[in-house]
Amino acid sequence: MAQVAKAFSLALLMLTSIFVLVVVVAKAADVGLGPREIAMMLPLAVPSTLPYTAPVSLLFAVSVVYGRIASDNEVLAVKASGQGAMTMMLPSFLVGAILSGGLIFLSNDLIPRATHQTKVALLSNLEEHFYRILKKERSFDNPLWPFKIEVEDVEDKTLVGARFSHRNKSPEAESPFDLYIFAERAAIRFDKDEEKIVVGLEDAYVIGDHKRPDFVLIDKERLELPMPGNRDMVGTVQELTTGQIMDEQELCMTKSVEDRRRQSVAASLWIASGRPRLVNWGFVRQAFIDYDYFEHRYDKLETEKQMRVAIAFSPLFFVLLGTPVGIWRARGDFLTAFMVCFLPIITIYYPLTLFGVNLGKEGMVEPLLALWAGNLVLAVLCGLVLRPVLRH
Repeated sequence: MAQVAKAFSLALLMLTSIFVLVVVVAKAADVGLGPREIAMMLPLAVPSTLPYTAPVSLLFAVSVVYGRIASDNEVLAVKASGQGAMTMMLPSFLVGAILSGGLIFLSNDLIPRATHQTKVALLSNLEEHFYRILKKERSFDNPLWPFKIEVEDVEDKTLVGARFSHRNKSPEAESPFDLYIFAERAAIRFDKDEEKIVVGLEDAYVIGDHKRPDFVLIDKERLELPMPGNRDMVGTVQELTTGQIMDEQELCMTKSVEDRRRQSVAASLWIASGRPRLVNWGFVRQAFIDYDYFEHRYDKLETEKQMRVAIAFSPLFFVLLGTPVGIWRARGDFLTAFMVCFLPIITIYYPLTLFGVNLGKEGMVEPLLALWAGNLVLAVLCGLVLRPVLRH
């Protein structure tokens, strides 16, 4: 097992590095962070990659090691001594089970917390980057923001002579901006809890229609706009621990039932008393709309919870498939055995998992069944390969 551990460690290091550098660095670069800020985020981003890199790394390790063992006729030697092939495979199966248990533990608590801390670090570094760019270039032009910001000067964290130019979303527009907000002074506050930027304006005036869906302007004194690039990474269920998910599920069930029941009973009483005109149909309608929201939210939470368990068990199913395939191929060429295993995983397992996530979130299929379909397919393939290995 020392060879398996060595191959697993090297593969895990390589895959994790690739995931972190490609995914995290690309996202941070889009937001506009510098190398120092990116380096601070890298350790926080590593845990969230483990459920995807660890199973593939273990598959690579067992297919390589057991393929070499079989090509050197060590399996035949074990069988000649009166022991079965299962004797050699059991240690790898045990490693897969232990790794799956570890991933379940990490997915329930540590990984969601690390994901949340990554977001907090990103938003915190974004504020420093924002002021550094403004002081240096007197403008901040991030395409992910609805506004281009230009200033005459920056005093501490106060913008002097600020101009906010709203981007025109129409591709056929003659001007790239369709709204301008001018202010003698502006104070910007980054609200990390609400994931928004609040701008306090002094002596401001507006040129253009300020009723837009991507920002809020209140009495020409307060401007609210979203953090850049935060639409796909904040307020997500991936930041919730499994305990928090279960608590929110209970809250969703309670609210969806009680609100609709309360409005239904109130409407029934008014109708039964002969005064249907007193029924607040707006509240009744809102109760049914809220019911759909809470039901959809519950399905989304349940899908996330089941996905964590299903993905965490993937190392066990990967090793159940990779070990017998490595022995069955019995070749020193490690890539052959690995690709034979990885081909059904990349073409069947991951598409099924992604499809199951979408179906589960929409409430079309029970998340437990949808997310475990990929693991069941791997179990069937394992049975097909394991039988001839044990027999011969």
